Amino acid sequence: MQNIYPGKSIQLLAVCILFFTATQAQLSISSKISVYNIIDYGAVGDGKISNTAAIQKAINDCHKHGGGTIVIPAGSFITGTVRLFSNMNLYLEAGAILTGSTQNNDYLYQKDFGFSGPGAGIKTGILVAHHEQNISISGQGIVTGNGTSFMYMDSLQYGMDFAPKYTRQKDNYMNPKYGRDDGPVLWKGTYEERPGVMFIFSDCKNITIRDIRLEESPNWTIAFLNSEDIKINGISILNNMNIPNSDGIDMYDSKNITISNCNIQAGDDAIAVVSSSNITASNCILHSRSSGIRIGYNVFNHNNSGNLLFNNISIYDSNRGIGIYQRQKGDMENMVFSNITISTRLHSGQWWGHGEPIHISSVPGLGSKETGCIRHVRFSNIIASSESGILVYAASGGLIDDISFDNITLSIKQSSLAEGYGGNFDLRPTNDIALGIFEHSIPAIYSENADNVFMKDVHINWAKGLPSYFTHSVECRNFESVIIDGLHENIGGKGRNKVSTLYLHKGKTSIVKGITSTDKNKRLVIKDDKG
Repeated sequence: MQNIYPGKSIQLLAVCILFFTATQAQLSISSKISVYNIIDYGAVGDGKISNTAAIQKAINDCHKHGGGTIVIPAGSFITGTVRLFSNMNLYLEAGAILTGSTQNNDYLYQKDFGFSGPGAGIKTGILVAHHEQNISISGQGIVTGNGTSFMYMDSLQYGMDFAPKYTRQKDNYMNPKYGRDDGPVLWKGTYEERPGVMFIFSDCKNITIRDIRLEESPNWTIAFLNSEDIKINGISILNNMNIPNSDGIDMYDSKNITISNCNIQAGDDAIAVVSSSNITASNCILHSRSSGIRIGYNVFNHNNSGNLLFNNISIYDSNRGIGIYQRQKGDMENMVFSNITISTRLHSGQWWGHGEPIHISSVPGLGSKETGCIRHVRFSNIIASSESGILVYAASGGLIDDISFDNITLSIKQSSLAEGYGGNFDLRPTNDIALGIFEHSIPAIYSENADNVFMKDVHINWAKGLPSYFTHSVECRNFESVIIDGLHENIGGKGRNKVSTLYLHKGKTSIVKGITSTDKNKRLVIKDDKG
């Protein structure tokens, strides 16, 4: 068709070219401005000077423009507390090291951001976000908290949460002559003033942390408070094992969380869940001075926890493997632990726990007169070696209900610390000092005041020459119902025929079949309903 308006066509083409050029320029500017390298804001990666202001300036500029990526390039960057905002990714390049300042004054207080509670003190650590969403932290870099700088690494911490007179060892309990290597060491200055949790997310949504490595936290490492929709994948946490309270990942009043493919070494609980729900952890390796997996110790509120799934996990050289603790009101229910290997032992020093591969307890905690319930818990395909037994303990009936153990192998081994620490139960924290740490025989599996306990295909292996405080393979006291379908005991060396394979005391209903022992002279079952 013939163009009857050639001049207007040329004008229109010119306008289109101009619009296209301007749009491309705008996109180019937008692309450039969405990445904020802290070097461009004055940061120096010499490992000497503080970069707190420069890093915060880069973050603020990113926030001002609606979000983007803050880049930590290769180098060692010292910093105190910085605040993250919505719609941003903090990216640590390979070779980047974000190092916490050694100066206490470089860390802010939780109250400065409008919240309190996370951690073992009142300060924040390196990164904090409050009332934000859509935040990610990623990359191949390292964040280190400089934890040993805030500790007297040659001095031990002591507490008063138990009375030695109730222990098997009496005043000789925790005597340094039995060992000092396990800590916990003493913090410098006041308890509250040391730097806080390295990463805190409070009232946040849609948080992702992946691939990075965190080291040497002086306190909890990562904490979520009242937060939801969280994904943690492929990170490593490598803390000093002697620093107390250096938890790995802690979740308080949070929900909808997945943790996967992580390696966590923590001088306290590796993964801790308190008043939180809808959590899945899988394919993780955990090393802890307290519990590899800890559920409970409600110390801030009476809220519930539930719908928790832990699968394909290895817990090694820990004080406890899996711990479920109820100390105040609020219920914990619907928990599954499957395909888990556990190795636990006694540790020297003021750590909570006595080597239990699995610990479940509901007793009133500090300042509490009553406690909530633990119910509907499943353990399946567990292989454990330990210097102590599995403990299920409630202050009274009705507090622990519907616990099952299916396909469990537990090997009880010798301990070099047996003389100084062995033969005790540890229920700390509790409002009754007599229940803090107290002398008790150690069955491979012990249950007291727990209702509806089910065991199927349980295998107990005893090492040679164990102390005499080790007794029955399974002992259940004060129960509504116990069902055991397959309990197999392997006696190491000389027979242990002074105790039974299974001991039932003051129970209402029991169904037992398939009990065997390699000691042919042993009593397989004792029922004592008279008390």
